[in-house]
Amino acid sequence: MEVHSLNYKSPGFILPRGVARPFYAHPSRMFFLASLDGMLCVCLQNTCELVVWNPLTAKFKKLANSNSQGFYKVDSDALGFFVDSSDDYNILHIKRRRGTMTVYIYSMELNSWSNVRFLKHRPYHHYTYLWSPATLCGGGLYFVVTQCRGRSDRLTVIRFDVNSKSFSELCFPNVYEDEVSGSLVNINEELHMYVCIGNYDYRLEIVLWRLKNKSWMKVFAYPYKLWMPLSTMCSFTYYNLPGTCLVITNFGQVIEIDLQQDHLGYFCRMFFYRQMHGAVYTETIASPNY
Repeated sequence: MEVHSLNYKSPGFILPRGVARPFYAHPSRMFFLASLDGMLCVCLQNTCELVVWNPLTAKFKKLANSNSQGFYKVDSDALGFFVDSSDDYNILHIKRRRGTMTVYIYSMELNSWSNVRFLKHRPYHHYTYLWSPATLCGGGLYFVVTQCRGRSDRLTVIRFDVNSKSFSELCFPNVYEDEVSGSLVNINEELHMYVCIGNYDYRLEIVLWRLKNKSWMKVFAYPYKLWMPLSTMCSFTYYNLPGTCLVITNFGQVIEIDLQQDHLGYFCRMFFYRQMHGAVYTETIASPNY
């Protein structure tokens, strides 16, 4: 198995040349957690180490240290990648262990970890809460946090301000259904959420919401269809193409949504590649090593 690149401007085409890995890790044991300015934050599942890697320049940096910082548990932790007001690249690591939560920030400029306070008297450290991957938008990292997956009254959005280094809570869109899931996406630097109503076998509706002044506004409801090839129980990346938008999930789905078609032709599966964990990024020469 290899790591390959996808040219999103030609979505039916995966570049045949594999991406060389400058560190030892089998692709099936790598988890792509976040991407920013051409750099990927990767978890090596065998060791749980966090690595920041630029696939274009082959430069990388392992973030783990002797104080047990920089080790990531895929089933319990959450992570975000951002640049703060001083132009320092940072990794936000929300770490949950044995019923406790600790929040760390890694500074690439200082090459060190520091602690950050989380919200007081909130239950999100508990293992019954599921944290989504982070979505970076407008000076904040956003997470969907779900308890007992499915009920809309047990979903919330957590925001981390990348400049003040503080957390806050936002409400979930006004959906009163038992089978609900939400996935955040940055569209033209505005935070949106795809809310899926229904379960995997029977999808009732997918609704796009936009966050405006801490309130959610309904933008568009995709028409009723018995089967939709879009699973919103994952993170995905959105690209605005002429007449369509391209949705790339981290499970390997590439879906084209044609906004000019009738309801029977909205969703078109482009392909499904075999790499189970993916990330979308723009190639740059930004280095993990300051």
